Amino acid sequence: MRIHNLATPLCDYEIVPQVALVNKETSFTVRGLGLETALTPGRIYRIALIGQEENNSSLLCDFSDWRRYENTETQADGSGTLRFRCVLRREQIYAFRLAVKDDGDEWRPLADLGVFAAEKDLYTRTPMRGNTHCHACPSVDGHEDPFLAAAMYRKAGFDLLAITDHHLIDGSLLAIGAAERVPNDLLLLPGEEVHVPNAYIHAVNVGAVFPGGVGLDRRFRERETESREEVARIAGALGPLPPGVEAADLAWRIWIADRIHEHGGVAVLAHPFWVWDAHNTRDDMFRYLAASGRYDAAEILHGQEPGCRDANMQAAFWNDLRAEGIFISPLGADDAHRRNCRWDYESCFNEAWSVVYAETPTLEGFAEALRHGYTAAVECYENAPEHVVATYRMTKYTLFLLDQYFPRHDELCFEEGRLMREAYLGDGESKDLLARLSGRVKRFADRFFGRTGSR
Repeated sequence: MRIHNLATPLCDYEIVPQVALVNKETSFTVRGLGLETALTPGRIYRIALIGQEENNSSLLCDFSDWRRYENTETQADGSGTLRFRCVLRREQIYAFRLAVKDDGDEWRPLADLGVFAAEKDLYTRTPMRGNTHCHACPSVDGHEDPFLAAAMYRKAGFDLLAITDHHLIDGSLLAIGAAERVPNDLLLLPGEEVHVPNAYIHAVNVGAVFPGGVGLDRRFRERETESREEVARIAGALGPLPPGVEAADLAWRIWIADRIHEHGGVAVLAHPFWVWDAHNTRDDMFRYLAASGRYDAAEILHGQEPGCRDANMQAAFWNDLRAEGIFISPLGADDAHRRNCRWDYESCFNEAWSVVYAETPTLEGFAEALRHGYTAAVECYENAPEHVVATYRMTKYTLFLLDQYFPRHDELCFEEGRLMREAYLGDGESKDLLARLSGRVKRFADRFFGRTGSR
């Protein structure tokens, strides 16, 4: 499991909030963390506001002089805290360069403090690190108790998880049931990897539970004749199709998505270019389904193999679709079948995930974010930086949060995940500690995004 190494400014200084609403005056506070970086009460400091998309070239034609950017000067109060207000005019990443005068009366930079200015539609959303495709022991090829797997994801910094066993929703429901007995703030959703009528169609169902507490695969097996008649009617009503899109294949994929939606779930195209003899989904079918809006999202990045070629092609194809005016929300998923610390085919745990920008931490909030494009797919293999696939807007915000928000967010989750495991295995003290820790991640998020205190 990767441990975040914090960038030096995060270790040395704190700025609150780190996300501000565009065109609204925002109150900021800055303080040093620890003896070495403590700010001196009564001393004047300068903060230069450097927008990352606004090179001030009219003033910096010959060389870069950061002192020419818009700035404010403020005095540290008796506790060594700076307080100032400013308005950020454009959605982008800002470096708030903190500086102090040296003995020669020149401004000396101390640190660049990261701040993101967001438009209202993005500002009101909370980023959730999520995985909506993985397996536990109820799966034919999975390992580990479902709740112990969930605890591992929380320990790694996940806010949202759907266990999606092959043909079964049971593992996800077992984890949800166990979570009712163990205090935690991980959003667990019902899920399954759907393979009807055979194992070559792969789709992910998140959230849809059918009568009797079963998944779509089980519903198909219990009502196979009726299901096949429904698919035949869909195929018969399709009309002319583009080359490469077969009526029988498309009808099954439509039937899967429609049944999931009818029962309140989210339908995801699973690893469309994963190779099992041939691609899991034909190029023409991927394009058709993305254009039709039948599916809420597609897995663009997934674990399986470091730098896997199919994920590279999925990302390239997704970008080509956008150039054609076709958009489907991108997701990342590790598709892990076990969660070992050492990578192998089955244990690609935490190698790929999604960041979902949800208005509420619920299935409904997750679904709304997907249907309106507020997602990013992320992969990060050992000893490599994160790679994001998303729109430019979602990419820059996600990269900012991967640097500034998630390292500290994940530290809080780590403690909770470790205690979740121990409490589930019968340790009463861990259960008591979990109850006391409840809400810590949300409280940190509220401070980071400026949702507490005066604005």
